[in-house]
Amino acid sequence: MPHGHIRGLSQFYVDGLEHMEIAIDRRNAAPLPYRDNLRIPITLKVGSQQYEAGLRTTPNMPVVWISPDLRNNHGEKVSLARVLTDNGFTKNQRIYLEVNGPVVSLLPF
Repeated sequence: MPHGHIRGLSQFYVDGLEHMEIAIDRRNAAPLPYRDNLRIPITLKVGSQQYEAGLRTTPNMPVVWISPDLRNNHGEKVSLARVLTDNGFTKNQRIYLEVNGPVVSLLPF
């Protein structure tokens, strides 16, 4: 099961919440459907909710990351940072990623 960590991006939303992304070491990312220079759509499951998310990397990056912008089941934009904090996750926390096809479930380390 791949693991990664939640990292802050040093940019802040209007409400003061820091932008966050999930970074996964490329050496441990094999079960994830990533491709260099492409945003690969995935379904990110956090708690009981599912979101449309994007998986990205580039050839020179040592990590694969889940982008900070999501869409909920109504197609509305929602920030990864808000979803993470609402579900008890914090910046710099290590996490597991359970991969089941295009569905990636976020689990505490």
